[in-house]
Amino acid sequence: MNDVTALAKRRVEEIVSFFEINADVKVTETPEAIELEILNNEASARIIGTRGETLRSIEHLVNMMVKRATTERVRVNLDVAGYKKARDAGLEKMAQEVAKKVLNSGTEEELRPMTPAERRVVHLALKEIGGIVSDSRGKDPKRFIVVQKAE
Repeated sequence: MNDVTALAKRRVEEIVSFFEINADVKVTETPEAIELEILNNEASARIIGTRGETLRSIEHLVNMMVKRATTERVRVNLDVAGYKKARDAGLEKMAQEVAKKVLNSGTEEELRPMTPAERRVVHLALKEIGGIVSDSRGKDPKRFIVVQKAE
């Protein structure tokens, strides 16, 4: 584990300790990011927060701390007990269902407002489906995706 990865892991453990939680953090280094996962424990729901808001905030803080401590361009992704993986799988499934509906009806569909990370998951899922194009519209925090049949 390199110094930047160790720093990211340490910062997550420190932040979570403010919740009075001792968390085991699993580390995976990929070419794109440092993947940190807080393993399942009795306090997972507290760390995740409402619709993942607390988790996103912790992830943001850790990214900012790592960014200030190094000149390397590093992205830290944080998950708790597979929450984000499950959420992403749900978004991908929803994108496939909407794409099928658009292909059958020919009518564009507007999705609910999403975070940038959620929109990215949906755009990537839709990109894999032939005959479909997607576009983000609106302004944060109400930015949403429009799914259309390709011309």
